[in-house]
Amino acid sequence: MLNLALHEAIDYLNGEVASGHPELRPAHLQLFRTGTLEGRRLTELAARAGMTKQAMHELVVRLESLGYLRREVDPDDVRARRITLTERGRTLEAEVVAASARLHLRWRDALGEELFTALWTALGTLTGQEDPPPAETDPRRRVGSP
Repeated sequence: MLNLALHEAIDYLNGEVASGHPELRPAHLQLFRTGTLEGRRLTELAARAGMTKQAMHELVVRLESLGYLRREVDPDDVRARRITLTERGRTLEAEVVAASARLHLRWRDALGEELFTALWTALGTLTGQEDPPPAETDPRRRVGSP
């Protein structure tokens, strides 16, 4: 059931965001669903997404060519590069965060506050994430909304 919920969530987020970015494939959008890209190394992004470094490199190169990000020398290791989001990339990231918050609020409305909080807490325990549940007044919810 978690797998089904994940796929439904991905479809929802892609539907909410993809129309404003028709040049992107779902794999590009997936990168923005796993937290900010800002300041991350390609190897870190690959590990976080469960992808090979080569596959991640292909996605990052495409996002860079489309103007969503830049790769810059890592001041801690000149052999490595870190991701810097462009204005276009920050806009996309904000749209994904807002769509995600709206989805979570829909789930909360469908489950009720108590059951949603229990689910959120259980998923946080399983994943090691400490993010609080979305709030009705969360400003991210309105970013990129009509």
